[in-house]
Amino acid sequence: MKNILMLALMISLVVAVNAGGKENTGEKRLAMNKPFQDSVIARIDGKDLHSSDLAYDRQKRYDFELFKLKEKLYREQRAKLNKEIDQMLLEKEAKIRKTTPNELMAMINSKAKEGKNETTVDKETAYKDFLDNLKKGYPDLSAMSEDKQLEILKRFLSIGSDYEGSLKEEVKNKIVEVNKRSHRHNGKNKLLKELRAKSEVEILLERPELIRLDVFPDDDPYLGKKDAKITLVEFADYQCPACSRVRPMLHELLAKKGDRVKFVFRDLPLASHKNARAAAEAAECANEQGKFWEYHEFLFDNQQSLDGESLKKYAESLGLDVKKFNQCIDSGRYISEVEKDAADAKIAGINSTPSILVNGYYISGFPTVAYLEEVITDIENGRTPRVQESTGKG
Repeated sequence: MKNILMLALMISLVVAVNAGGKENTGEKRLAMNKPFQDSVIARIDGKDLHSSDLAYDRQKRYDFELFKLKEKLYREQRAKLNKEIDQMLLEKEAKIRKTTPNELMAMINSKAKEGKNETTVDKETAYKDFLDNLKKGYPDLSAMSEDKQLEILKRFLSIGSDYEGSLKEEVKNKIVEVNKRSHRHNGKNKLLKELRAKSEVEILLERPELIRLDVFPDDDPYLGKKDAKITLVEFADYQCPACSRVRPMLHELLAKKGDRVKFVFRDLPLASHKNARAAAEAAECANEQGKFWEYHEFLFDNQQSLDGESLKKYAESLGLDVKKFNQCIDSGRYISEVEKDAADAKIAGINSTPSILVNGYYISGFPTVAYLEEVITDIENGRTPRVQESTGKG
């Protein structure tokens, strides 16, 4: 964000200097374009090094960063708009019921509390359910001791150090409190949904169009028809919890679309995940024996154990020729393949996982199946798809 603002400031200064106080749009346009024209950026022993000599397109990177800023600002504006609409609808309903918005919400919360009391579960069950759900998103938790799990839950639930009794008991109490708040929140959402349904609400705020990046499938493993009109590329990391959470959505989409969509997996092992790169290379070795996707799924199912010994053990579990597989791993012959995927992502400006592209259109966050279907339909009908209304909601 800071870099974008600095760049914008530099461009503004160039405009001011070159315009010389004149309102000449032609001169301003030239000044705006100047930072992205080819220029000498270094000199070595008298030999010029031009910006075009770098594997880096400044204009495309600028456009991508600008898109991400537009997307962020849209989501912030949309969230505030939703809040304002909700408040207006609450005030309208309160007036009809001859009460105030606060009293109306108090009544809704009271009903939600009554409903919660009817379905109250004991603290131990609430704790177990909460932990089990968290493990689905963060598989590494399963391999941790209870003390370590409690320390993570303490941070996750924003528990301070001034609690009485044991940490486990405090975590249980906090989870029960979170569940109660969630129940009240659901009651409020239900009311707001009903109010919107009986009101004429028209959203005129436009969603920004998606940006199209020059990122191609390469020769990576794929599912679906080779020449399908829709190609979905995912950049992911085998140790990335978010990548694991997005898998059910991708599975559902591919099951719905069948051969109409070609799904390509590309590697983007993050530096923060020490075993991700080796896991990516191991998957390529499994591909030599026609078992890429089986091994690929195995890795995501066992994110907490991706050390070298485990990677070889998984090959044996899947019935691979272990000797050939181990030789492949030890040779390091797929290091360059994994590095190429990561380099292509970096050049495009992609630095997080999972990152999804549909025919080159970049999608951030957690897209729903419905949203991806919308994107695919737009592309098939010659329209430029737009960003999600809200990440994770479609």
